[in-house]
Amino acid sequence: MTTKKTLGIIGFGNFTSFIIPFLGKYFDIFVYDSVDCSQKAQNLNILSCSLKEACSKDYLIIAIPIQYLENFLLKSSNFIKKNTFVIDVSSVKLKTVSLLEKYLDKDIQWVATHPLFGPQSGKNGLDGLSIVVCTKQDQKLKTFRDFLQNKLNLKVLVKTPDEHDQEMAYVQALSHFVARALDQMNIPQSDQKTFAYQCLIDIRETLRGDSWDLFVSIQNENPYAVDLRHDFMSELKTLNCLLDKQIIPTSNI
Repeated sequence: MTTKKTLGIIGFGNFTSFIIPFLGKYFDIFVYDSVDCSQKAQNLNILSCSLKEACSKDYLIIAIPIQYLENFLLKSSNFIKKNTFVIDVSSVKLKTVSLLEKYLDKDIQWVATHPLFGPQSGKNGLDGLSIVVCTKQDQKLKTFRDFLQNKLNLKVLVKTPDEHDQEMAYVQALSHFVARALDQMNIPQSDQKTFAYQCLIDIRETLRGDSWDLFVSIQNENPYAVDLRHDFMSELKTLNCLLDKQIIPTSNI
Protein backbone atom coordinates (compact mmCIF):
# COMPACT_ATOMS: atom_id res chain seq x y z
CA MET A 1 0.00 0.00 0.00
CA THR A 2 1.44 3.38 -1.03
CA THR A 3 1.81 5.92 1.78
CA LYS A 4 0.19 9.25 1.02
CA LYS A 5 2.24 12.42 0.94
CA THR A 6 1.48 14.93 3.69
CA LEU A 7 -0.16 18.28 2.99
CA GLY A 8 -0.28 21.24 5.35
CA ILE A 9 -2.79 24.02 4.75
CA ILE A 10 -2.55 27.46 6.34
CA GLY A 11 -5.98 29.06 6.70
CA PHE A 12 -9.34 27.32 7.11
CA GLY A 13 -11.69 29.56 5.17
CA ASN A 14 -14.38 28.70 2.65
CA PHE A 15 -11.94 27.68 -0.07
CA THR A 16 -10.01 25.32 2.21
CA SER A 17 -13.21 23.64 3.38
CA PHE A 18 -14.30 23.29 -0.24
CA ILE A 19 -11.06 21.84 -1.64
CA ILE A 20 -10.24 19.35 1.15
CA PRO A 21 -12.52 16.54 -0.13
CA PHE A 22 -10.84 16.70 -3.55
CA LEU A 23 -7.31 16.63 -2.12
CA GLY A 24 -8.01 14.07 0.60
CA LYS A 25 -7.83 11.28 -1.97
CA TYR A 26 -4.16 11.99 -2.51
CA PHE A 27 -2.80 13.50 0.74
CA ASP A 28 -2.93 13.18 4.49
CA ILE A 29 -4.10 16.70 5.33
CA PHE A 30 -3.23 18.86 8.33
CA VAL A 31 -4.71 22.35 8.75
CA TYR A 32 -3.65 25.33 10.83
CA ASP A 33 -5.73 28.45 11.44
CA SER A 34 -5.26 31.39 13.79
CA VAL A 35 -8.50 30.39 15.53
CA ASP A 36 -9.31 26.95 16.90
CA CYS A 37 -10.36 24.74 13.99
CA SER A 38 -10.18 21.31 15.61
CA GLN A 39 -13.91 20.60 15.40
CA LYS A 40 -14.12 21.92 11.86
CA ALA A 41 -11.19 19.68 10.89
CA GLN A 42 -12.76 16.67 12.59
CA ASN A 43 -15.97 17.21 10.62
CA LEU A 44 -13.94 16.86 7.41
CA ASN A 45 -11.95 13.86 8.69
CA ILE A 46 -8.62 15.68 8.75
CA LEU A 47 -6.35 16.89 11.56
CA SER A 48 -5.74 20.35 12.93
CA CYS A 49 -2.18 21.09 13.97
CA SER A 50 0.27 23.76 15.03
CA LEU A 51 1.65 26.33 12.61
CA LYS A 52 5.12 24.78 12.82
CA GLU A 53 3.77 21.30 12.13
CA ALA A 54 1.72 22.43 9.13
CA CYS A 55 4.79 24.10 7.62
CA SER A 56 6.83 20.90 7.90
CA LYS A 57 4.74 18.74 5.56
CA ASP A 58 5.71 17.51 2.07
CA TYR A 59 3.41 20.11 0.51
CA LEU A 60 2.15 23.37 1.96
CA ILE A 61 -0.82 25.38 0.68
CA ILE A 62 -0.98 29.00 1.85
CA ALA A 63 -4.68 29.88 1.76
CA ILE A 64 -4.84 33.24 3.51
CA PRO A 65 -5.79 36.69 2.18
CA ILE A 66 -2.86 38.43 0.48
CA GLN A 67 -2.93 41.33 2.97
CA TYR A 68 -1.78 38.88 5.68
CA LEU A 69 0.84 37.04 3.63
CA GLU A 70 3.87 39.14 4.53
CA ASN A 71 3.25 38.84 8.25
CA PHE A 72 2.80 35.09 7.85
CA LEU A 73 6.09 34.73 5.96
CA LEU A 74 7.95 36.91 8.47
CA LYS A 75 6.66 34.73 11.29
CA SER A 76 6.82 31.33 9.68
CA SER A 77 9.27 31.10 6.77
CA ASN A 78 11.90 29.53 9.05
CA PHE A 79 9.48 26.70 9.81
CA ILE A 80 9.21 25.67 6.14
CA LYS A 81 11.56 22.83 5.30
CA LYS A 82 13.73 22.97 2.20
CA ASN A 83 12.09 19.86 0.74
CA THR A 84 8.56 21.27 1.22
CA PHE A 85 6.79 22.33 -1.98
CA VAL A 86 4.88 25.56 -1.31
CA ILE A 87 1.67 26.42 -3.17
CA ASP A 88 -0.01 29.81 -2.93
CA VAL A 89 -3.69 30.18 -3.93
CA SER A 90 -4.28 33.91 -3.52
CA SER A 91 -6.26 36.06 -5.96
CA VAL A 92 -3.37 38.47 -6.63
CA LYS A 93 -0.08 37.40 -8.14
CA LEU A 94 2.36 40.31 -8.55
CA LYS A 95 2.53 41.04 -4.84
CA THR A 96 2.40 37.36 -3.89
CA VAL A 97 5.31 36.36 -6.12
CA SER A 98 7.34 39.30 -4.86
CA LEU A 99 6.80 38.24 -1.24
CA LEU A 100 7.55 34.57 -1.88
CA GLU A 101 10.79 35.51 -3.62
CA LYS A 102 11.72 37.86 -0.78
CA TYR A 103 11.04 35.65 2.22
CA LEU A 104 11.35 32.01 1.18
CA ASP A 105 14.75 30.33 1.20
CA LYS A 106 16.12 30.12 -2.33
CA ASP A 107 16.24 26.31 -2.05
CA ILE A 108 12.50 26.06 -1.35
CA GLN A 109 10.43 25.26 -4.42
CA TRP A 110 7.13 27.08 -4.78
CA VAL A 111 4.39 27.85 -7.24
CA ALA A 112 1.93 30.75 -7.24
CA THR A 113 -1.54 29.74 -8.39
CA HIS A 114 -5.02 31.19 -8.60
CA PRO A 115 -7.88 28.66 -8.70
CA LEU A 116 -10.59 30.33 -10.79
CA PHE A 117 -13.33 28.56 -8.87
CA GLY A 118 -14.75 28.17 -5.40
CA PRO A 119 -17.60 26.57 -3.47
CA GLN A 120 -20.31 27.93 -5.79
CA SER A 121 -18.68 27.45 -9.19
CA GLY A 122 -17.28 24.08 -8.10
CA LYS A 123 -20.41 22.69 -6.49
CA ASN A 124 -20.73 20.10 -9.27
CA GLY A 125 -17.05 19.13 -9.18
CA LEU A 126 -13.76 20.42 -10.56
CA ASP A 127 -13.85 18.86 -14.02
CA GLY A 128 -13.00 21.45 -16.67
CA LEU A 129 -12.58 24.36 -14.26
CA SER A 130 -9.52 26.57 -14.64
CA ILE A 131 -6.50 27.36 -12.49
CA VAL A 132 -3.81 29.95 -13.25
CA VAL A 133 -0.19 29.00 -12.59
CA CYS A 134 2.54 31.65 -12.26
CA THR A 135 6.10 30.66 -11.41
CA LYS A 136 9.72 31.28 -12.33
CA GLN A 137 10.68 27.82 -11.12
CA ASP A 138 10.28 24.62 -13.07
CA GLN A 139 11.83 21.84 -11.00
CA LYS A 140 8.49 20.36 -9.98
CA LEU A 141 6.24 22.34 -12.26
CA LYS A 142 5.64 19.58 -14.80
CA THR A 143 4.72 17.09 -12.06
CA PHE A 144 2.47 19.68 -10.44
CA ARG A 145 0.74 20.51 -13.74
CA ASP A 146 0.24 16.81 -14.45
CA PHE A 147 -1.45 16.44 -11.06
CA LEU A 148 -3.75 19.39 -11.70
CA GLN A 149 -4.67 18.18 -15.17
CA ASN A 150 -4.80 14.40 -14.74
CA LYS A 151 -5.92 13.98 -11.14
CA LEU A 152 -8.08 17.04 -10.50
CA ASN A 153 -9.12 17.41 -14.18
CA LEU A 154 -8.43 21.14 -14.15
CA LYS A 155 -7.56 23.35 -17.11
CA VAL A 156 -4.15 24.93 -16.42
CA LEU A 157 -3.53 28.48 -17.66
CA VAL A 158 0.11 29.59 -17.48
CA LYS A 159 0.40 33.37 -17.03
CA THR A 160 2.99 35.83 -15.84
CA PRO A 161 2.02 37.58 -12.59
CA ASP A 162 1.53 40.83 -14.51
CA GLU A 163 -0.68 39.19 -17.15
CA HIS A 164 -2.74 37.60 -14.40
CA ASP A 165 -3.33 40.79 -12.44
CA GLN A 166 -4.16 42.88 -15.51
CA GLU A 167 -6.77 40.41 -16.69
CA MET A 168 -8.19 39.72 -13.24
CA ALA A 169 -8.81 43.42 -12.65
CA TYR A 170 -11.63 42.99 -15.19
CA VAL A 171 -12.53 39.34 -14.67
CA GLN A 172 -12.57 39.33 -10.88
CA ALA A 173 -12.26 42.79 -9.32
CA LEU A 174 -14.96 44.36 -11.50
CA SER A 175 -17.38 41.43 -11.23
CA HIS A 176 -16.95 41.19 -7.45
CA PHE A 177 -17.41 44.95 -7.09
CA VAL A 178 -20.71 44.82 -9.00
CA ALA A 179 -21.87 41.72 -7.12
CA ARG A 180 -21.13 43.28 -3.74
CA ALA A 181 -23.10 46.40 -4.69
CA LEU A 182 -26.04 44.29 -5.89
CA ASP A 183 -25.99 42.35 -2.63
CA GLN A 184 -25.88 45.55 -0.57
CA MET A 185 -28.90 46.79 -2.56
CA ASN A 186 -30.65 43.46 -1.90
CA ILE A 187 -32.05 43.33 -5.43
CA PRO A 188 -35.26 41.25 -5.43
CA GLN A 189 -36.41 38.23 -7.35
CA SER A 190 -39.20 39.00 -9.82
CA ASP A 191 -41.66 37.03 -11.92
CA GLN A 192 -41.06 39.66 -14.63
CA LYS A 193 -37.33 39.04 -14.72
CA THR A 194 -35.53 39.04 -18.05
CA PHE A 195 -32.47 36.96 -18.91
CA ALA A 196 -30.27 39.99 -18.23
CA TYR A 197 -31.80 40.50 -14.79
CA GLN A 198 -31.35 36.82 -13.97
CA CYS A 199 -27.65 37.28 -14.78
CA LEU A 200 -27.51 39.99 -12.10
CA ILE A 201 -29.24 37.67 -9.62
CA ASP A 202 -26.83 34.87 -10.51
CA ILE A 203 -23.70 36.95 -10.03
CA ARG A 204 -24.98 38.14 -6.66
CA GLU A 205 -25.78 34.60 -5.52
CA THR A 206 -22.46 33.21 -6.79
CA LEU A 207 -20.32 35.72 -4.92
CA ARG A 208 -22.37 36.73 -1.89
CA GLY A 209 -20.74 34.09 0.32
CA ASP A 210 -17.24 35.49 -0.17
CA SER A 211 -15.64 37.03 2.89
CA TRP A 212 -14.90 40.72 3.31
CA ASP A 213 -11.19 39.86 3.58
CA LEU A 214 -11.29 38.23 0.15
CA PHE A 215 -13.17 41.20 -1.30
CA VAL A 216 -10.59 43.64 0.07
CA SER A 217 -7.75 41.48 -1.30
CA ILE A 218 -9.24 41.46 -4.78
CA GLN A 219 -9.99 45.19 -4.80
CA ASN A 220 -7.00 46.73 -3.05
CA GLU A 221 -4.06 44.36 -3.55
CA ASN A 222 -4.30 44.06 -7.33
CA PRO A 223 -2.40 47.11 -8.66
CA TYR A 224 -4.68 47.32 -11.70
CA ALA A 225 -7.99 47.02 -9.86
CA VAL A 226 -8.13 50.43 -8.18
CA ASP A 227 -7.88 52.46 -11.39
CA LEU A 228 -10.37 50.18 -13.13
CA ARG A 229 -12.84 50.56 -10.28
CA HIS A 230 -12.51 54.34 -10.44
CA ASP A 231 -12.98 54.28 -14.23
CA PHE A 232 -16.13 52.22 -13.77
CA MET A 233 -17.52 54.63 -11.20
CA SER A 234 -16.70 57.55 -13.49
CA GLU A 235 -18.61 55.94 -16.34
CA LEU A 236 -21.62 55.35 -14.09
CA LYS A 237 -21.60 59.00 -13.05
CA THR A 238 -21.32 60.09 -16.69
CA LEU A 239 -24.27 57.92 -17.70
CA ASN A 240 -26.32 59.18 -14.78
CA CYS A 241 -25.51 62.77 -15.69
CA LEU A 242 -26.61 62.20 -19.29
CA LEU A 243 -29.92 60.81 -18.07
CA ASP A 244 -30.49 63.57 -15.53
CA LYS A 245 -29.84 66.23 -18.14
CA GLN A 246 -31.73 64.26 -20.81
CA ILE A 247 -28.75 64.53 -23.14
CA ILE A 248 -28.93 62.27 -26.19
CA PRO A 249 -25.50 60.97 -27.20
CA THR A 250 -24.55 61.28 -30.87
CA SER A 251 -25.77 58.22 -32.73
CA ASN A 252 -23.85 56.29 -35.34
CA ILE A 253 -27.07 55.44 -37.16
